[in-house]
Amino acid sequence: MTPTSERHLLSEENRMGLYIAIPVYFVLLLGCAFWARRKMEQMAHEHVADKLSAHYLGGRRFGPIITAGTLFASLFSGYTVIGIPNESFRTGWQSLRWMPSFAYCAAGLAGCGLRLRKASVVRNHQSPSDFITDRFQSQLLRYTIVFLQVVPSIIYLSAQVNALKGTFNALFGLDADASYPVVIIMFLILMFEWAGGLSSVALTDCIQGFVMLLSFIMLPSIIKKNFGGWTELDVETYPQPEFFATPSKETQWSFWQFSLINVSFFTLPHFMQRNYAAINLKSLRAGWFVVTIGPWVTMFVGAFLGTVGVQMLAGKPTPASPFTAIIEEVMNLGGFAKGVGIIAFTAGLAAIMSTADSLIIATSQLLTAEICYPLRPQTTPKEIAWFGRVVSLLTTALALCIGILWRSGITALGAIQFPLSMQCVPAFVVGLFCKGRADFHPWCLSFGAIASTIYVLVVYFGYQAAKADSPRAINAGITGLGIHLTVALVCELAHRRFYRSKRSTVGEDGKPDDQAILFPGRPEWDKPHLSRFGEKTLTPELLDKMMTGLNEPFKNLWYAAFLFFSISLTTTLTAEGEPAFVDGAFRTPPATMRGISWWAMKITLLCIIPYSMVFITILRTPSFFLVDEKKIEKDGIDPDVVELTPTEMGRRVSYDERNDLVYRRRSTIRTKMSELGLSVQMARDFEDEPPDEGRRRLSALVLGKLPSNIPEAAAELEEEEEGPIKNEE
Repeated sequence: MTPTSERHLLSEENRMGLYIAIPVYFVLLLGCAFWARRKMEQMAHEHVADKLSAHYLGGRRFGPIITAGTLFASLFSGYTVIGIPNESFRTGWQSLRWMPSFAYCAAGLAGCGLRLRKASVVRNHQSPSDFITDRFQSQLLRYTIVFLQVVPSIIYLSAQVNALKGTFNALFGLDADASYPVVIIMFLILMFEWAGGLSSVALTDCIQGFVMLLSFIMLPSIIKKNFGGWTELDVETYPQPEFFATPSKETQWSFWQFSLINVSFFTLPHFMQRNYAAINLKSLRAGWFVVTIGPWVTMFVGAFLGTVGVQMLAGKPTPASPFTAIIEEVMNLGGFAKGVGIIAFTAGLAAIMSTADSLIIATSQLLTAEICYPLRPQTTPKEIAWFGRVVSLLTTALALCIGILWRSGITALGAIQFPLSMQCVPAFVVGLFCKGRADFHPWCLSFGAIASTIYVLVVYFGYQAAKADSPRAINAGITGLGIHLTVALVCELAHRRFYRSKRSTVGEDGKPDDQAILFPGRPEWDKPHLSRFGEKTLTPELLDKMMTGLNEPFKNLWYAAFLFFSISLTTTLTAEGEPAFVDGAFRTPPATMRGISWWAMKITLLCIIPYSMVFITILRTPSFFLVDEKKIEKDGIDPDVVELTPTEMGRRVSYDERNDLVYRRRSTIRTKMSELGLSVQMARDFEDEPPDEGRRRLSALVLGKLPSNIPEAAAELEEEEEGPIKNEE
């Protein structure tokens, strides 16, 4: 291939099919939006969910198919379809860096998602930052995390705008700087979100995900049959033989850092939305399975397309978008292959749009729930949902401005977004898993996050952007995480040494108080309103009590360490530039396996270990949060860990008003336990005593089967089988 790079445009003949496929695709999306609109109205009419929950969480009614489809389409974005083939075309098998990275992504979603899900159904968390607010009770940390969720989301959305502009203009032969097509498309996406909220987004995601999956399945088969695959590659005739040499030490160092960075995906607001929107744990498990299997169908195929594409385009000028040129070569075969090419181009647009609509509604929810709602606390959910639509418009407009004016490409935007998202991880991990002396004061975590955020921005704009060709392998996210942890630890040690204040649940009168602020001695402006979450403070101990009976491998330090070790092993870890490539030839033939370099095969095979670990862990996760009815009848239960029913979660009337439905049911449970002589601390033995009517009514109250506001004499309960039952059904 010549070194010349030129913009590749589709021929008019190959473009004809797109004139039909793209409009049909948009009509399908429009139909989904109107269907979702009707579902929202139905939920409001049946009083199943308030307007805010219906708009931003789909009424928490996403089943397994919808949850899996929307997670797949949101995770595997336009970069997956278009960017990875382009990356592998230019860098070869180094693009396999995405495989170990997404193993950590799946681990983060499943490992932290289980606790986030449980906390959300007990404490009615709705906003992606609600857990941080409820757990640490600090405005400073809350808004630090909001910033670190909103800014990367807007950057990520801007990257989709940038990719959509370049892809659409190239497909239809428009001027590269033409902005009106992307403005129109983003406006249509916004209309879909306005009409049906997250339900519309999730349903369109399923269609977009299906189109993507279809193209990923069919394209490799056609290319393998007509152009050959990896097994047909010959080092001596391959246009880019240097791909077979081992990567440089800087590349290997970058590979290792990048393989860790995507663990932060579970903190991204559009993924937390899906966690809360699933109807039960079974649906969420389906989504985690898809996220774990997906990289082998998408990332791996993308690397195949790019590296084989080098052979397909041999002797031709290097295109600015190799993906477009590769697909056109497929379309030139005619017949079925041409149809697959049309599907592939449609999939590229679908992937970009699916991620864009997810980011718009997630960012809108964060800004609306964390900024607009606190400023107007008495506003009804219906009114605040309209505020959210205005926020969506402003968010889209800002992303359009950044994406259209940005000239450094989508990869440069990712170099800012991923490192910033990584700085959210310590607060969530500490909040979810740490207790006692391992817990951190919220201000210490805030100072660490602020310091690392400044570092990330300085490194990118002051070093990486100014020296784009620098060989120094510095990942601002990983090194920033080190600074984050160091600053937080130093502040925590200083706080314990000089202030000697500890986490406490003791009230001002010196008596135990379940509603006391965890970290006392802070100014009033740092204490958020928490009435909407429950009567009792969310302590690490209460969180552990919620998880009783659930297997959590990710909480085991040895499991986490082995996962880290197995992902780190995927790095090549070998001498650079071997065998030596001098004057256009290797001094000794490079070792290959099935047509690809040995080190690329090593990456592929070693990736099986962490993916298997995550897959087996998800497989062992129950489909529902189980509640042992027999144990409740014997020993009682802590009312503050009782899950909310769908009706209770969907009755929010203002920003921080107490949830009276939950309060009444939990109060009734306490009263009933007191009547039966049970308490949270005691355990009684009734092995030989059958449960009486009162105990059956207690278990029915816990499970939400019996309303808490009717006389007990009116409750007629049928005898049920003993043992665990599915509480989320």
